[in-house]
Amino acid sequence: MKTWHPHEYQIRAAQHLLDHRGAGLFLDPGLGKTSVVLAALTKLGVRALIVAPLRVCYSVWPREIEKWADFSHLSIAVLHGPKKELALARNADIDVINPEGLKWLLKQNLSRYDVLVIDESTKFKHTDTQRFKALKPALASFKRRWILTGTPAPNGLMDLFGQVYLLDQGLRLGRYITHFRRAFFREVKKTTYSDWLPLPGADEDIFSRISDICLRMSAADYLTLPECIYNDIRIDIPRTEYEAMREEYIVELERGEITAANAAAKLVKLRQMANGAVYDSARQAQHIHTVKIDALADLIEEQSGQPLLVAVAFQHDVDRIRAQLGKDIPYLGGGLSAQRSDAVVNEWNRGRIPVLLAHPASVGHGVNLQAGGRAVVWFGLDWNLELYEQFNRRVYRQGQTHGVVIHHLIAANTVDEQILRALQQKDALQTKMLDFLKETLDGS
Repeated sequence: MKTWHPHEYQIRAAQHLLDHRGAGLFLDPGLGKTSVVLAALTKLGVRALIVAPLRVCYSVWPREIEKWADFSHLSIAVLHGPKKELALARNADIDVINPEGLKWLLKQNLSRYDVLVIDESTKFKHTDTQRFKALKPALASFKRRWILTGTPAPNGLMDLFGQVYLLDQGLRLGRYITHFRRAFFREVKKTTYSDWLPLPGADEDIFSRISDICLRMSAADYLTLPECIYNDIRIDIPRTEYEAMREEYIVELERGEITAANAAAKLVKLRQMANGAVYDSARQAQHIHTVKIDALADLIEEQSGQPLLVAVAFQHDVDRIRAQLGKDIPYLGGGLSAQRSDAVVNEWNRGRIPVLLAHPASVGHGVNLQAGGRAVVWFGLDWNLELYEQFNRRVYRQGQTHGVVIHHLIAANTVDEQILRALQQKDALQTKMLDFLKETLDGS
């Protein structure tokens, strides 16, 4: 068991937590935010409740305690599964639970906890979710509340309200989301919904209001990472079926008719068709083309045996890739047991898996894949910036010793290009906010 020798930035981050009862750590993956929190809790000598994605509950927090002698005195219990009542009765120093378990836990006596830690706080960015509504009335039960994330605003400024509310219960951005919208946005009404566009100067006003409690640290500033290159591979797909769906919301295929009920459904189907297949009303995948799989096969060949991590969006992508390139290609996604997932991750990090398929939502948090490879390919992009960045950070993070290449397989003149532009625009806004908070820190 090793002794924890914190970097200067980790000492600074831990002090930020100690100095603020409500504190946000916006730290890039790889900067060691878990050990920072453990150091702060050790200094305070208090009990904590940590809310985190399920994989993070099992694989990150317990292992971090086991890793360092400095935290070995801390007891930890994972409140999940049929024995969660017994785990709660242990009265551990740290209880860890996933957001879905909060409804059960909040019926218990919360006075046992001094600190609430929300790991990956974007899970609470929407105030209309059951998890947020359940937690909101219990916030005052905790003497301290801390949030952790590397991507605080993946889809825009609106993402910040719920997360900051967890810290100050509305002191900085308002007590209600409706007030927040009216103060910083203007409404643009659509046929069935409204867009909320930031007012001039709203971004810097919001950043300024939260800068005292939210600390930003970038991996680029504190870690020496190898170069990361982004490579767009544009390919031409057959147009007939795609254009029929785009223009008419309906397309006739060999096994029947495919229809989209509305614009949102059409976008999903267009994403699928750009990849090469589309689900019909019976959830059966109908074949369109193999162009993307052919491009993936070329990329695999170019790798010459070097491991390739492939982000896939739909189950039919997995099935078709396996059917064409090898039925034994492993996949990290829904339905896989934690034990099997850990076995695949271990094999990847030993360099024994040349191609690994993964759903971004399944490996976005709590999985380190940097030891096994240095190339990522997005077979199908996702609109969600957080999933995009977190997936890439599985490989491009502390411990990576080689330059990393992020490939995008882009079907030309399709929704793929719209998604890529949207991700770039969202990233520009988030980067502006994080740079503002970093400059505030550097100037303090």
